[in-house]
Amino acid sequence: MPAQVRSAGRFASAVESRSAADAARRGGDVFCTVGRANGSTAVLLADVSSKGSLALLHAEIMRRAFKRAAALERTPSAVLGELNAIRFEIPGRSVSVTFASAIVAVLDPCLRFVRYASAGHDIGVIVHGRAHRHLVPTGPVLGVFDDAVYTDCIEPFAGADLLVLATDGFTECRSTGDRARQFGTSGLVRALTARKGLSCHAAARAVAQGADLFTGRVYVDDATVAVMAHGPRTAT
Repeated sequence: MPAQVRSAGRFASAVESRSAADAARRGGDVFCTVGRANGSTAVLLADVSSKGSLALLHAEIMRRAFKRAAALERTPSAVLGELNAIRFEIPGRSVSVTFASAIVAVLDPCLRFVRYASAGHDIGVIVHGRAHRHLVPTGPVLGVFDDAVYTDCIEPFAGADLLVLATDGFTECRSTGDRARQFGTSGLVRALTARKGLSCHAAARAVAQGADLFTGRVYVDDATVAVMAHGPRTAT
């Protein structure tokens, strides 16, 4: 899917996604933003383990739960705590255990940092020119441990920085010439730091196009990359 550029409060965002070649493996990625009454914006990127039509249902459950929790202006760790309590059972139907990796970030236009918490989701970077900083997991994946604890982290996020979140459909996609090679986080970072001053749209497109070239556009899993920035940085 081509980049979708939108406004999220006082922040701009762009999203690029690719679908798994096998329809039975589609549907588990969730990206959502919520503008909050205090002027901040809450962001979710999650990857639900279920696939196919069941994944679409689980993704929608996750999206609605996030919107409810995020609108209450809770911290990222508190939001993940609520998402961890989700159970995806469907009445009258036996479903195997579903888990999800997820990252929740809160951006405030009055502050020069991003507060985030990560449930086993390790594909996130803040790009500053040609430099970058990785966002690290701060707790286990959702849906496995009832008593899971999540911790907030704070990273600098200046006016020209980009917050880039992706699912493993991009980092684990494989080379068309050597199926043992993965695009990896290194491929994602190279695409982002090849030139300075990328907009949201251009950054999301650079990752997706780099992965397209690497894979011959054959993906075994859904892939999503989302980019956030201060202000209306939507030009290429």
